[in-house]
Amino acid sequence: MKIFVGFLLAVSIVVFGIFFATPATKGQKEEMDEATVVRRGQVTEKEREYSEEYKKLYSYRQGRKLTELSEIGKRKGNKQEAGVSIGLPLVPTIGNAPGTSASEFLEELSCNADAVVIGTVKSKVSHLTADETFVYTEYDFLVEDIVKNNSASQIKVNNSIQFTRPGGLIKLDNQAIRVEDKSYPPLGKHKKYLLFLKFVPSANGYIVSDARGDFILEDNSFRKISRLEVPRELESKNEPQTLLGEVRNSVSSDCHNSTGGNQ
Repeated sequence: MKIFVGFLLAVSIVVFGIFFATPATKGQKEEMDEATVVRRGQVTEKEREYSEEYKKLYSYRQGRKLTELSEIGKRKGNKQEAGVSIGLPLVPTIGNAPGTSASEFLEELSCNADAVVIGTVKSKVSHLTADETFVYTEYDFLVEDIVKNNSASQIKVNNSIQFTRPGGLIKLDNQAIRVEDKSYPPLGKHKKYLLFLKFVPSANGYIVSDARGDFILEDNSFRKISRLEVPRELESKNEPQTLLGEVRNSVSSDCHNSTGGNQ
């Protein structure tokens, strides 16, 4: 059972709900074994810094503490997952506004990112935020190619970096708690990705730059990770080199109209 409440954020409506005893999908069952055990009040400085980033990202949301869900689950004798699910934003259609081209879209992603990298997810671990209202996942990522480097923290090929994305699976007081934002699907271990990242200096790590970006590279093709709308040219599977060529061109473009990214 899910309880949904609507929020108006800018021009989009974001719906989220709390659930108990929701049947897990096959993919979720596989992730159950990877639930990260967390304890109340044990927050590192790095976790505190990332917590601030997610507080800003979800400033519209006044969520209840996940520790409360754990307590409710314990009272109910719940043996399945509890958690929070945030739905896709519902963005109103605006007349016959012209669509963004693939090159314009990739230029925006590249200009607003501090780093654009290709590599493989080696491992992941989920974290409870300092205010106990949200979960994010930190990925250990082996860099295989660098499309755009970060001048503040130089990335090197064949070295690992750490970055975070919203959502994840934790075990708190023996209760499995999943937080998911459907705009940010989780990444799979041992899979290859093209990622657009923002640098978080205080955590000496990265956070996903844009919910619409990031692509998985597999079987001599690519596909978008995001469930949000992107230009039609990027919806279909195609050769990765086609995508990478477009991204490299976008990185070399003039970003004077953009607000982010290091050149």
